Amino acid sequence: MKLNIQTKLFITLAGLTIIILGGVLFLVTNTLTKKIEEKVISDFNNTQGVFKKTQSLVYERLDESSYLIGENSTFKANVGLNDAASVYFSVEEFAQFAMVDLFIVTDPDGKVLARLDEPKNYGDDLSNKSTVYKAINGIEDSILTTELWGLGADIFQIVSKPIYASESIIGTITLGTLFSDVEAKQLKGESNIDISIFYNDQLVGSSFENPRRSGIQRLVRKNKAAIDTVIEFSTPTPAFIDTLKGIEQFVFISPLGVGERAYYVATIPTSAELSIIKSIQKNIFITAAIFLLITLIFAFFLGKNFSRPILKLADGMDKVKAGNLDISVAPSTKDEIGRLTQTFNEMVNGLRERLHLTKYVGSHTLEMVQQSSGSDVALGGTRQNLTVLFSDIRGFTAFSENRDPEDVINMLNRYLGFQAEIVAKFDGSVDKYVGDEMFALFTGENSTERALNCAIEIQKRVIEEHKTDPVPIYIGIGINYGPVILGNMGAMDRMDYTALGSTVNLGARLCSSAKPGKILIRKDLLDQQTINVKRGDLLLMAFKGITQKLKIVEVLSA
Repeated sequence: MKLNIQTKLFITLAGLTIIILGGVLFLVTNTLTKKIEEKVISDFNNTQGVFKKTQSLVYERLDESSYLIGENSTFKANVGLNDAASVYFSVEEFAQFAMVDLFIVTDPDGKVLARLDEPKNYGDDLSNKSTVYKAINGIEDSILTTELWGLGADIFQIVSKPIYASESIIGTITLGTLFSDVEAKQLKGESNIDISIFYNDQLVGSSFENPRRSGIQRLVRKNKAAIDTVIEFSTPTPAFIDTLKGIEQFVFISPLGVGERAYYVATIPTSAELSIIKSIQKNIFITAAIFLLITLIFAFFLGKNFSRPILKLADGMDKVKAGNLDISVAPSTKDEIGRLTQTFNEMVNGLRERLHLTKYVGSHTLEMVQQSSGSDVALGGTRQNLTVLFSDIRGFTAFSENRDPEDVINMLNRYLGFQAEIVAKFDGSVDKYVGDEMFALFTGENSTERALNCAIEIQKRVIEEHKTDPVPIYIGIGINYGPVILGNMGAMDRMDYTALGSTVNLGARLCSSAKPGKILIRKDLLDQQTINVKRGDLLLMAFKGITQKLKIVEVLSA
């Protein structure tokens, strides 16, 4: 995209303003986010602390109630009778006093004598329950832990105690409170933190108004691995971010107690905690917009003053780019831009000179100069294998006789001109013109094949030219391939980048020997080509400097 200096000033100053304000926004947001995250973690820790304290109070209440009930003489007597009906009567009576959701009495073997609200449910063996086992054996825990029992789909915090009679254990008493929506909502209190309680990965209590549609169960399924770790090591997770129904949340998962796969999930929407950041961001954006507007107005007037001479210079460069070297820009200032304009004019003058000079050298010479750009061009050459093509106009003397020099030059330029175009078409390079003769080089892969195609097309073009020529002009062509010395020949202040060697000499002699309209090439060289050409006479020819005669083939263009 083309940008003028005014637009660049707009972008630069606006960009600097945006970067500075963006940096401020980032620092403020990042700092506040960290502080808010620390607050969220602190809130979660407080919630966990409240929960533990609540569980401790529940434990103390259950422990005290179980002790008082267990010490009641009537209750002891009923348990000692081992009569289920009598014990159940006592359970109903003392349950009102204890205000519990679970009340179970067992005999000394751990078999149920009575269970609250289930008079027919007795005889079940609960000795495998760790708390009942400890009570039967009179084991007291040295560390306060939240013991959990899962019964059916319900989860309870429980306390189990032995019932003594004359220092003998005659049974056990187990009291428990149910975890439900009530406990979850009490734990939430007035905070923004929602609590959801799970037992065996099933929701049993929540502070959400509609927990089944809250998405909390899907969140639990997604974080099963983290929950497994929480249960295995009885350690809560650090606070992390997840989503509920597409709403981003801070999440915390903690075990409910020991003995069952039970835990609670605390969640709070990030938007509720990060709302202050959005307010600050809004204020920063408003400030940024005001500063940006001021910056753009300043950039407009500053850029307009700077851009006028630069636009004139850019317009001149566009004309040079389009190929117009007859351009000059008058300096309008005496500062660096004025100096740049003057340098531009000098550069254009140099380009005009170099453009004219390129017409006097072949493309291979230009390529050599480009490759040696930045370093001195030295005399000398390198050995390379390439194909040479010589063409010579036949009948030139007869054509030029009794004709004006201008007509002769026009004919010569026309024939040499289309030959040069055809050479370039087949990726060749005209090395030089010597009178009515052309010397071209072909390098790279399939160089001989391209030279043959070039020669055939030249001969075909000659036939086309005969339709308008008053006197027929013919061309003889010689092609050869082999090692040459390619490099800079001459003096340090006057060089010619050309090819020398026996390969070049033989190519020139083949051209001299070629009859009008013919193309000569060595038979062994032609046999190596995959191109299918029409062959003429096979000649056995001797050349100066070559001891043996060579088999030469005429290649026909039609």
